[in-house]
Amino acid sequence: MSRCREHPGRAAVTDILGGLCEPCAAQVKKLLPTIRPHVTPRDCFVWYRGSSYGWEVPKGTGCAHWVSHKLSLKGMHNACAEGYLFRVPDVLARVRKIDRATEEIRLNDIWAYKDHCGIVVSIKDAPTGEKEKQVIAIMHCSSAERGGGERGVVTDDFQTHFKGKGDFYRI
Repeated sequence: MSRCREHPGRAAVTDILGGLCEPCAAQVKKLLPTIRPHVTPRDCFVWYRGSSYGWEVPKGTGCAHWVSHKLSLKGMHNACAEGYLFRVPDVLARVRKIDRATEEIRLNDIWAYKDHCGIVVSIKDAPTGEKEKQVIAIMHCSSAERGGGERGVVTDDFQTHFKGKGDFYRI
């Protein structure tokens, strides 16, 4: 019989999130429907805040969590039960900033601006060949409603949607 990931003295009654005891499983089950609909992945967007607080849904849009899952960025703090990071600063602490004057942007580089981040999924050269006018597509987990009500993981143009703002990072 496996043990609860947060309470090793208790038997796990479910294997979700690495095994949870009855009180933990009940808290997580109650929280899952409260996670905002656009967050991806949803089933692990909870964290154990200690015996005084129990399980909680972190505040935020889920963009760093999605990036962390996609690029396997894990940590011990500010992370889901599977270890994937929740916060943009924590993601950026594990990567290096790209100097666009000397380095080319590549697929799977991370884009970040303020408290939002995403992943470079395509790069097309500008017709003029100017590096600053490349067409860069960023996939990200967005809470913003689109024309058709679309939220969640979407792809947007760096120059148009993000107005060319933000920095790029590489693992």
